[in-house]
Amino acid sequence: MWTDSLPTWFAEHGRHHLPWRLTTDPWRVLVSEVMLQQTSVGRVLPRWDRFLCRWPDAAVCAAASLDDVLREWQGLGYPRRARALWLTAARVTAGGWPADDVGLQALPGVGSYTARALLAFSDVGTARVPPRDVNIGRVAARAVLGSEPAHVSASVLDAVIGESRPPGMPIREYTYALFDVGALHCRSQPRCEGCPLAHGCAFRRSGAVVVRRHHPRYQGSLRQLRGAILATVLENPRLASASLRRAVSGIAGATPQRFDEAFASLVIDGLLPGSDAGVC
Repeated sequence: MWTDSLPTWFAEHGRHHLPWRLTTDPWRVLVSEVMLQQTSVGRVLPRWDRFLCRWPDAAVCAAASLDDVLREWQGLGYPRRARALWLTAARVTAGGWPADDVGLQALPGVGSYTARALLAFSDVGTARVPPRDVNIGRVAARAVLGSEPAHVSASVLDAVIGESRPPGMPIREYTYALFDVGALHCRSQPRCEGCPLAHGCAFRRSGAVVVRRHHPRYQGSLRQLRGAILATVLENPRLASASLRRAVSGIAGATPQRFDEAFASLVIDGLLPGSDAGVC
């Protein structure tokens, strides 16, 4: 089986130092999963510790104001994640943690992957299938099918991953091992040397060439403008509209129209003081 070498490799080379791998507490696992969405491990490491020092459990976070949580989140990007985490804290404080996939996906901001991750990594319930993110999907698609994951259906990838767990290897360790192969070797641009799957990798045997993808620029983007507006408002919630516009005028592309678009989107997302921040 293509994963036979994973247990030994993971024992020797896995990233066992990551602190969220040393806990099964669902709140701590959830905070790590939410922070790691589209954010590198290096940036998350100090912020995970700091966040949990302030709010070590869901009840403490639920009692905090959304503004405080958003201020703490500054620099991690995608503040909607912080709001969803805060809303989930209130939900589980009131009703407890759901113990299955369906119940977990009913929590704010928790999709299929995060629900599976909570079942695999925490003690809320029993995992039946490993979670699959972009990196794990890429590892399985390349190693087994010789393809990029965009060309393979989600159901096929889930079947490949679910059927390939080495005997005796817990889902938790199996998933972490696939994460680490994706992070250390099977990256967007593969680094096959030392990869435990290289000897049987269908993608490597095929001689396929990876096409480098260009990511949208952050500088001058609406996302940058949203971040600047939110940071300014959190620092001074009573700032008048004209002053707020002047404060972010140095952002590339901060035209009046784009300012209005960015500001309106923050209101819709419930991220500005006075927005609807109720539990959905």
